[in-house]
Amino acid sequence: MTNLTIEARELVKRYGSTLAVDRFSCTVEAGRVTGFVGPNGAGKSTTMRMMLALDRPDGGATLIGGKPYTAYREPARTVGALLDPEAVHPGRRAADRLLWMAQYNGIPRKRVNEVLQIVGLESVARKRVGGYSLGMRQRLGIAGALLGDPGILILDEPVNGLDPEGIRWIRGLLKQLAAEGRTVLVSSHLMSELQDTADHLVIMGRGRLLADTSVKELLDRTSGEQVEVRTTDRAKAVEALTLAGATVAVTGAETVTVSDLPTERVVSLLSAAGVPFTGIGQHRASLEDVYMALTREHTTFAAAPETEEALTW
Repeated sequence: MTNLTIEARELVKRYGSTLAVDRFSCTVEAGRVTGFVGPNGAGKSTTMRMMLALDRPDGGATLIGGKPYTAYREPARTVGALLDPEAVHPGRRAADRLLWMAQYNGIPRKRVNEVLQIVGLESVARKRVGGYSLGMRQRLGIAGALLGDPGILILDEPVNGLDPEGIRWIRGLLKQLAAEGRTVLVSSHLMSELQDTADHLVIMGRGRLLADTSVKELLDRTSGEQVEVRTTDRAKAVEALTLAGATVAVTGAETVTVSDLPTERVVSLLSAAGVPFTGIGQHRASLEDVYMALTREHTTFAAAPETEEALTW
C-alpha cells in the first residue's frame, strides 16, 4: 500500500460574514487512525468537503497524496469517502448503487460483491435503500467508500446509527485498514469510541486547529496526576484542598477529583482538617474529559448550565 497523506494548508472558508474555517492546517499520515473532532460548528464537515473538492476554499489548499483531489481521473481508487449516508435515492437497490459507482470509476463488477460481504449487506443487496435502517445505510456508505480499494478513507461519523455489534465491527475495520498502511480520517463526537480506536487526534474549534497530537501524548500532557476522593463531607473536603492550592472538581454526590497535589498530600490535608473519607485513589482523565477542557471556550452551541433552581419542578 503506497503511503498517501492528506494535507490541509492554511485553509480558509467563508459563508457570507461567517468565517467557517480560519487558516487551518494539518497533515493526516498513513498507517494510523486519525480522529477529527471538535464541537458542532467547528468547521470539520466544511474542511472534509474541501478535501474532497466538494467546496472550494477561499484561501489555502488541500492535497491528497501530494495532488489536488481533482487531479485524479478515477478518484475512488485513491480516496474513499462517507459524508452523508442519506444521499442515496430511496428507490435504488443497494447493489445497483454500488454497481453504478463501480462502472463510473472503472472498478471491476466483482468488487461490488466483495464490499457487500465486508459490510455484511450481501443478504439485502437487492433491497431498496428506502427500506434500510440508518445503520444499514451507514454500512452501505462504508461499502461505497471501500469500493475502489483506496489508500485513503475519509469517514464522517461512521458509527452513527450502528448497534453495539456494528460499532465493534467498524472499530476493528478501521484498525485493520490503518494496519494495512492506509490513511484513515474519522470524524466523530464519541470520545469514548475514539479513545479505543484512534491513534492520533486533530481537534478543531471555531475553524482553527486546537491540537494535532497522538491520543497518548494528549492524555499524558493534559491530564497529569489526579486523585479521586470519596467522602461524606464533600464541602469540607473541597474547602480544605482548595485552600492548599489544589484544583478540585466535584464528580459525584460523594466524590471529588483533585489535581495538582500528590496522593500523600491529599491524605495529610484531609486528616488534618478532620474530613472523613472512605476511599482514595489515582484518577486519570478520560479522552472526553480532556476534549471538553480543550474545547470549552471554542463551543458555538452550548446548553445553559444546570442549576438547582432550573431543576425545581
